[in-house]
Amino acid sequence: MREFQLRTRLRFKVQTPQGRELIPETELLQQRDMSFNEAAVLAKESEEALLYRDMQADIVQQLLRRLAALRAL
Repeated sequence: MREFQLRTRLRFKVQTPQGRELIPETELLQQRDMSFNEAAVLAKESEEALLYRDMQADIVQQLLRRLAALRAL
């Protein structure tokens, strides 16, 4: 059995059309540990896809919260 670390990241910044920086360059990172068993390749492939979707959803939620905080200012 092997261990893998899955990672996904998003870098972004927010500026006005005039170039004023509202959010400086920011990196959002998600990572998950995953064991891999060659005897269960199809199951692990599905698990990997699910973990990536979960990480992407977490990053989107973080980004939306930051953008919502800008609207509150």
